[in-house]
Amino acid sequence: MIRFEHVSVRYTGADRPTLTNVDLHIPEGEFALVTGRTGAGKSTLLGAATGHVPHFTGGQLAGRVLVAGRDTRGHRPRDLADAVGVVRQDPLAGFVADTVEAELAYGMEQLGVPPRTMRTRVEATLDLLGIADLRGRALRSLSGGQAQRVAIGSVLAAGARVLVLDEPTSALDPTSAEEVLAALLRLVHDSGVTVLVAEHRLERVLALADRLIVVDDGGRVRAGTPPAMMRTAPLAPPVVELGRLLGWEPLPLSVRHAPRAATET
Repeated sequence: MIRFEHVSVRYTGADRPTLTNVDLHIPEGEFALVTGRTGAGKSTLLGAATGHVPHFTGGQLAGRVLVAGRDTRGHRPRDLADAVGVVRQDPLAGFVADTVEAELAYGMEQLGVPPRTMRTRVEATLDLLGIADLRGRALRSLSGGQAQRVAIGSVLAAGARVLVLDEPTSALDPTSAEEVLAALLRLVHDSGVTVLVAEHRLERVLALADRLIVVDDGGRVRAGTPPAMMRTAPLAPPVVELGRLLGWEPLPLSVRHAPRAATET
């Protein structure tokens, strides 16, 4: 669903590439988590997957990125809007309507979706994300977790099969974060949606991911299963750091998966 082929990105005036020779494949229906130190290039990786890099950011992109079979070099973000949805940290800043139902319909209106199809998709999205009771609510009255689910719903209703999320739970309390992540997992497991998410609160997301993508200093990217990648990832949740120190096998990805003796001490 998302494929990077020998991709390097260098911004104008930069003395080195932000991403270097990235080869990466994220299949359909996979939950992929991106991690790396601040400034390593996580946002550039996400932006390349949506076409925002380099169309909006400038700079040079070598190689190619394919999303749902479309080469981003020849498709600007608006050309990918029916296939790729972007959800940012502050969804309220991106809302354009006044109510939940109107926001879900807005993207489809811009794409020229027939009214009958719009109504069907809105109902399906409300049910799928568990927000039917929010239908008539003013967007400004929503909690952080509710707003994030509406933002996810607005791009899903427009037909997106790929969701790209940048720090979606970093500003949320634990309960709201759990609601958002549960919604994303339902989309992956029940609908085959592909999710690519960068999140610095790894302890919330790590155990849910199918693939962990590590952006190392210097713009090199490597990927694999979370247990394998966590052995050498530059950032890790405390329980993983403890597991490394004590040599636990297998390496736990959450407190729930830590050895029982350790959690009882």
